[in-house]
Amino acid sequence: MLHWLSMLGEIILIDLVLSGDNALVIGAAASGLPRRQRLWAIVGGGFGAIVLRILFTALAAFLFQIPFLGVIGAAILLYIAIHLLTDRSKEVRKTDEEKQLEQLELSQRGSAGFMTSLLTILLADATMSLDNVLAVGALAEGEILFLAIGLTISICLLLVGSAIIAELINHLPWLLDVACLILAYTAAQILLGDNSLDAFFATVPWLQYVAPAVALLLVLGVDIFVRRRDREFQRKQRMA
Repeated sequence: MLHWLSMLGEIILIDLVLSGDNALVIGAAASGLPRRQRLWAIVGGGFGAIVLRILFTALAAFLFQIPFLGVIGAAILLYIAIHLLTDRSKEVRKTDEEKQLEQLELSQRGSAGFMTSLLTILLADATMSLDNVLAVGALAEGEILFLAIGLTISICLLLVGSAIIAELINHLPWLLDVACLILAYTAAQILLGDNSLDAFFATVPWLQYVAPAVALLLVLGVDIFVRRRDREFQRKQRMA
């Protein structure tokens, strides 16, 4: 009994430690939704994340044989980071008339926004959790039931943090920028961990430093560009 409880505790602890940055990203993905939809997006994304993590862990041996899985994962995370930044920019550049029209069409637009946020949460969590799979799978020792219980508790705790962060981002917008930079850095780490590229990376070891820098600079560059564009738009709005 003590052994099983110890295993369960280790699964929860390790998954929480390895998934700490996921909470910020999930919160960022849901922050643009109305409060009620935000909660449902986080809960729905969390349920999907539990299913996907259990599935990924059960199929870990197969998953890590897929060629260029790291390249695909890195591309997905970079896309999500840039998408979050440009999405915020679109909100900033809406005119008062457009915002009023959006309120009138909230029931229709809310559904599309909800599904987009839900898909973003699922993609981001699944991709960022690839590095968790081997560690948590090894701790579970093939016990799928304990794996499911441990991951469920861990992700529920993670989602509480995500809900708090989603609320904070509305008051502290810079948290979204931090989340996007975390996505960029994680994308580089996933790329560097791609087994299909081991031989290539062995010939250019300096890429382990350059890849994270390039990913961070790319997202930072997009962030600076959209912020400048937003400031210019707001300046013209004030002058009009």
